[in-house]
Amino acid sequence: MHSLNVNNLTFSHSKDPLFINASMNINPGDIVGLLGPNGSGKTTFFDIICDIPRKKNPEITNTFQNQVYLSQTITTPHTLRMFDIFNITTLLCSSEKNLQDQSLEKLQAWCPEIVERYKRIWNKKSSTCSYGEKRWFFTLALLTLGADFIILDEPTAGVDPEFRHYIWKCLHGAAKEGVAVLVSSHHTEEIVYNCDRFYMISNYSFKQFTHSEEFIDYFSAENLDDAFIRASGNF
Repeated sequence: MHSLNVNNLTFSHSKDPLFINASMNINPGDIVGLLGPNGSGKTTFFDIICDIPRKKNPEITNTFQNQVYLSQTITTPHTLRMFDIFNITTLLCSSEKNLQDQSLEKLQAWCPEIVERYKRIWNKKSSTCSYGEKRWFFTLALLTLGADFIILDEPTAGVDPEFRHYIWKCLHGAAKEGVAVLVSSHHTEEIVYNCDRFYMISNYSFKQFTHSEEFIDYFSAENLDDAFIRASGNF
């Protein structure tokens, strides 16, 4: 079975530690959340998994066959239609053909109420799309490309509550088909209530939790936001 296993990862920027003996695991069908304050290393961790620093880390074993990564920043050529950008993206991310039809079929199965709006975005120029539209469009597009492991760095940032709901509905649909999802967010509630389990970066390590009460109790907090703040103070 394919998986991602991180065992006692230690990583520093210059002399400043980001992770010390940090561990987590992800299996097919898992939706795993990652919480942490700004600067705690969420994006750096995703980069490490994807080997972007070009430095092998023996603490990480990733046996997934096809992974895709949506970073925090999305920039698109203003003169192209989103359909053209979709085609470029699929050429880079997949060797399969007829991905337009596959994309629509998957969205129809996961979240039929979004299909027509998704198709309308296809026909818009990038310059006329809001950042939120681009964000949810790319998130849904990547979910439909047949990857077995998807890393999403704050996919709902700048996205309104309606489309945030649709994104999570599609994430759950993909997970039911065996896709592994690793996702970060600054919306604590959406991670806590939508993920099978989640990790909080605290004291340079990953603290694992499976439900909100466990997270709140661990940090002797009054609510989720208070728990996040207390955990960040331990960072």
